[in-house]
Formats: sequence, structure tokens, C-alpha cells
Amino acid sequence: MKSMKKISIWIGLSILMMILWGGGLMIGNLVFPSSLMEMETDSNAAAGFIFFLVSALNAGIILQLIYKARYRGWELAGYVFLVSFGIQYFMSQIETVWFNDSLGLPGNGIAAIVLGGACTLAAFSVIATWITGKFKSKPDKSDDGVPHKFSIKRILFLSAVIWPLIYFAFGYFVAWQFEDVRLLYSGTTEMDSFVEIMKGNFQSGLYLFQILRGFLWILIGILVLKMARGNKISNGVLLGLLFTILGSSGLLLPNPIMPEMVRIAHLIETSTSDFIWGFIIVWTLWRPVAGTEVENN
Repeated sequence: MKSMKKISIWIGLSILMMILWGGGLMIGNLVFPSSLMEMETDSNAAAGFIFFLVSALNAGIILQLIYKARYRGWELAGYVFLVSFGIQYFMSQIETVWFNDSLGLPGNGIAAIVLGGACTLAAFSVIATWITGKFKSKPDKSDDGVPHKFSIKRILFLSAVIWPLIYFAFGYFVAWQFEDVRLLYSGTTEMDSFVEIMKGNFQSGLYLFQILRGFLWILIGILVLKMARGNKISNGVLLGLLFTILGSSGLLLPNPIMPEMVRIAHLIETSTSDFIWGFIIVWTLWRPVAGTEVENN
């Protein structure tokens, strides 16, 4: 019976996510008018199913975060918003800005996406917290949290070495193997060596930019560690799936900005690298204060 209730909540919130997504984009476009709403996208039955699938994936992983959370009420809704918006919109759009010379998305269009996403996820976070009963229920006194010692050295190592390594390795050995990707970002289909590509990444400042992004990813990971009950493995899987689904599932949808093969290449690239990165963050930073670790699921 409990499982059926959770499935019903998931389906209902998946439909709500679709509605809020459309409404949020409309609000964003009203505040920041652009040609974004006029751009052609597929509107057939298959595209509609994919839209529902993406909404269901996003709603499902956010629900899992809510169910595992040790917080309640507005505090929980606020944490859910920060995590989901940070992954799905903020982290993706700051990279869009960096590569926008190649993508060609209007500035107002980017602003509309960010504002629309904020409206969507603010409303969804509150409604999802309410519909799961997390506004009414009291915190579980048997689990007051797992205090962690977050090592600055580990955070710096993750952001300056591990994240750039993952990002550039998957970028080159996965996405860059597609001719369409090379043509979009470099203007040619020629295949330079990894060493040559990395020289260009240092010279352009992309490496330093990814260090900043790595640090921001880690901050989001720390928020999840602070709010989610569970052990190292379960929280590592949770953060990996949050990064993968919220960060990459949108690439399942055809869009007028990114050519199809580029979209597919990035989907393969990010859906794998983001999960590994999320798991590594938890595995590396999981340092509970002695005597406080719990195994709640």
C-alpha cells in the first residue's frame, strides 16, 4: 500500500513537473523576451513521451532526495531547491555562457531559461515537500545527522585535479570522437591529439573555469551530504544520480540549439562522467566525526 502511494505521488509530480516546466519557460520569456519560445522543436507523440520521461526522471530523483532528507518543512524545501536548481540550471548555464560563441543562444534566452527554471523548481520543491507530508512530519529524533569533517585539502584536490581530469578525459575520449562535436566547437572536423587540446584548454582559461565549476559541484555535494540520511555508498549513488539525471536528462529532448549528434554525444559523455564524479565526491569527502556515523537508508 505504501509503495502504491509513492508511485501515485511520483506519477502526479511527473505530470506537475511538465506543467511547471512549460509555465516557468513562459514566465522567463515574459521577463526576458527572446526568440526562444518561437524556435521550432519536435511536437510529435514520441517527443511528448520523451518529455514525460524526462519529467518523471527529474521528479523521481528529487523525490528520492526528499525521502532521504533529515530536514522538514521550509528548510527541506529550500535545500531541495538549492540542490536541484544548482545542478539543473545554474551549473549548466554558466557553461552555456562559456561556450555560447559556438552555441549561439541569445543572452535573453539564457536569462529566460534560468528564471524559468528557478520558478519551476521553487514551486516544485514546495509542492513536493508538502505532498510527501514532509511539512507535517517531525524530524526523526533517532537520526540527528552525521557531522562531517570536510577537508579543505581534499576539496581543493577534487576541484583542481580530479574534476578537470574527468571533464577533459570524457570530453576528449567520448564527445570529441564525434565529428559533429568537433565541427561545432572548433569549426573543423580535424582530430588533434589530447595533448594539443589540453594546451588550448590552458591557454583559453577553460581549465581554470573548470576548477571553479568543480568547486561549485563540490558545494552542491556537501549540501546533499548534510541533508541526506544514509551511508557512504547510498549517498554516493544518490549524488551520482542527482548529477546525472538533473544535469543530463534534458539532453534526451531534441532542441533547436544543439545538432542531434552533438546532443547525443554530450548525453553519453555527461551521463557517465557526472555519475562517477558525484560518487567520487561522496567517497572522498565522507569523513564522519568519530562515533557519529549511522547506516540509515
